[in-house]
Amino acid sequence: MSKKKNWKAPFDFLNLKSFKDKRGMLFEILRFEDFNIPGNGQLYTFSINPGQRRGDHYHNKKQEWFTCVSGEAVVLLSNKNDRKAIKISADKPKVVYAAPGTAHALINDSNKVAVIVSYGSKQHDPQDEDTYRQIAFKEY
Repeated sequence: MSKKKNWKAPFDFLNLKSFKDKRGMLFEILRFEDFNIPGNGQLYTFSINPGQRRGDHYHNKKQEWFTCVSGEAVVLLSNKNDRKAIKISADKPKVVYAAPGTAHALINDSNKVAVIVSYGSKQHDPQDEDTYRQIAFKEY
């Protein structure tokens, strides 16, 4: 990759290239240097059952990136001036960015469990909680 990604606040996304052959499929989720992603955070995964919603919060210090590795989900993102719903799926991989101050939620409106891989630029610290409840948007 010749040019580094500049993530636009309050949110942004990047379509990912997948490689498929008879063995299956591979896609690179986070290329820290090429995608201009700060290190020293934490990588984690979670699932969303059909018909369920997770999140509805924001962080003041943490940046987050989300991708779907199985099934599909919708990432809801909002701040004072803008909002967007971005569909993520394992079939058409992309990574979605949420800047600090951006409320975000993930919804699974399919009939299959969705599995999400996420990276937070700061490790979760229960002594320094940085999660504030806020509905991303209700209309979805």
